[in-house]
Amino acid sequence: MSVRSVALAAVLIAAAATGPGLAAAEQQATVSEDSLPLHAAQQQVVTGETTLEPGTEMTVTIVSENSSNPFVYRREAIVQPNGTFAAQFDLSRQPANTSYNLSGYVDGDMLFNRTETIAPCDDNCTDPEAAATEQEPTVSEDSLPLHADEQQVVTGETTLDPGTEMTVRIVSENASNPFLYQRPVRVQPNGTFVAQFDMSDVPANTAYELSAHVDGDTLFERTETIAPCDGNCTDPVPEIETPEPTDDGENVVEVSQGDTAEIPVSMTDGGTKTLSIGSEAANYRINATVSDDDDDGEVLVLFDTAAAGTDGATLSVADDGDSLTVTESEPDLSSMLAAAAYSYRMFDGQSTDGRPTVGTIVIEANGTTSEQFEVEESADFGLEETVVQGRQGETARIQIALATADAATISIGSPDVNYEINATVRDGNDDDRVALLFDTTAAGHDEPTLETAADADAVSVESGSEVALDSQLATDTYELSLYRGTEVAEGQPDTVGSLRITDGKTTFTDASSDGVDSVTGETPAAQQSQAGDFGVGVGALAVGGMLAIVGVGTGLRSVMD
Repeated sequence: MSVRSVALAAVLIAAAATGPGLAAAEQQATVSEDSLPLHAAQQQVVTGETTLEPGTEMTVTIVSENSSNPFVYRREAIVQPNGTFAAQFDLSRQPANTSYNLSGYVDGDMLFNRTETIAPCDDNCTDPEAAATEQEPTVSEDSLPLHADEQQVVTGETTLDPGTEMTVRIVSENASNPFLYQRPVRVQPNGTFVAQFDMSDVPANTAYELSAHVDGDTLFERTETIAPCDGNCTDPVPEIETPEPTDDGENVVEVSQGDTAEIPVSMTDGGTKTLSIGSEAANYRINATVSDDDDDGEVLVLFDTAAAGTDGATLSVADDGDSLTVTESEPDLSSMLAAAAYSYRMFDGQSTDGRPTVGTIVIEANGTTSEQFEVEESADFGLEETVVQGRQGETARIQIALATADAATISIGSPDVNYEINATVRDGNDDDRVALLFDTTAAGHDEPTLETAADADAVSVESGSEVALDSQLATDTYELSLYRGTEVAEGQPDTVGSLRITDGKTTFTDASSDGVDSVTGETPAAQQSQAGDFGVGVGALAVGGMLAIVGVGTGLRSVMD
C-alpha cells in the first residue's frame, strides 16, 4: 500500500482491537492494587506478580482511551527472582482524568488488560516504589567521587537487557560554570555499564548532577561534587566484553532506503538462532527465530526496509528450505524506516539470553524512495508524524496539518534539554498543511532556524523564544507541542510529538570533544570515509560494532535556565 501515514489514535485503537486474547492471562500476571492509581506526574510505577520464569521479558503498555488525546507508553520489564515485575512511566504530560488501557504482554500474548484513569496530582505524587524499582541501574560507589582529572569512570549494574543503550550525563549545578558531558553506553552481557569522562577542565568542588537515561526516561539522578586531584587520580577502565564478530567477519550490511538487506546467519552449529534488529533507542525493533532446515550451514535473512513498520512481511528467508518466525512484532511506522545505522544481534537458541554475535545494518538515504509514500489526507489538526527524525548538520521536516485552523503555534524543545523555540505557522496555499523546515545548524544562532517548504506558507518565530547556543544543537530528543491559534496556551497542547536529532557526522565512533572512546579509553584511529551520508568507513563500523557508539560532549549555553 502506498499510503502509510495513519493517525496515532487509529493505530492504537486498531492494535487494541486486534490484539491477542486474554488466554490464561489471570494465571500468569496480576497488577498490584497498591501501585494504582497512576497520577499525572513523573515516576509512576506499575508493579505486580507473575508465575512466569525469572528473567522473562514482559512488555507493559499504557494506551490512551481518548482519540482526541492519543498517546502510548511502552516499557520492558524483567521478571525478578521473587516473581515480581515493575515498569516506570512519566505521565507528567498527560491531563488528569484521562482514561487509559493498561496491558501486559509476553511474546505477543496478553497477560492482563484493564482500564484505569489518570488521577490528578495535588502535591508530591512520585511513586515511593520508583527509587527502588529493580529495573533501574545503580551506580557503583567505588567509582565515586569523580576527580578533576582525565579518565574518570562511572560504573554500575542494571537488570536491563544486555545491549540496551543508555546515556550517562554529568551536568553542572553551578550557573556560573555551566558544562555538560554525555556518554552513550551499552549494557554489557554481565549487566554492567561503563562511562568514561575527561573532567580535567572542571574546577574542583563544583557540584554536578549525575544521571542516566533510556529512551528519554530518567533512570537515576544524584548530586555529587568534583573532588580535587592531589596526585594520580586516573581511574582504571574495567575490561569490556567485546561482542563476537560473525563467523565470516561480514558484520556490516549496507542497503539503500527502500531496498532489501541480506543478513547472513551462520548456522554451522545447527539448531535455531534468534535474530534481533534495532533497539528501543532507535524506536524500531523486530525479533525472529531462524532455522536451517536444509542443513547447509547458513540462513540468508532478507530484511525489506520498504515493508518495515507496515502490514507487509519485513523479514523472510532467501532459501525455501529454511524457515523464519517473527517472535516480537515491529512497531507501526508512519513513514519509511529512517536512514541510519541499526544494530542487529544473533543469539543461540530461541531467546535473547546469552552473549550475542552482533553486526550493523547501514541504511543509506535514497531521496527517490520517499516519493512512493504519500501523506494520507486527513481533516485532523495535528502533527502528521509523532516522531520526526533529523540529523546534526541537516534540516528536519516537520509536517503540520492545520485542517480548519487559521494558524498553529509549535513549541520545539524545553528547558530540560537546554533548547527551545516557539513559532506560529500559517497556510498560504490553501492545502491545509505546512511543511516546517528545522535547520539544526542554525538552531540557537543568528541564522533563521525555521522556514517553510512552500513559499506561500509562512512561519513567524516568537521574539526571544529561541535559546541561544554556543555550540551546535546537541543530539537528543526534543519535545514537539502543537497548539491551535497564535500562541502557546497555558493548558495542554492539542498534539504532542518528538524531534529526534542524531549525529550527522559519525555513526559508531565517539564524537566527543576529548576524542576518547567512552568505553575503552582509547583514542580512535582515523578512518577512510565511504560514499554515502554517514561519513564513516565500513571498517570503523565493523570494528566498533555494538560498543563503538556515538559520544556527545557539548557545552551548555552560557546562561542556564
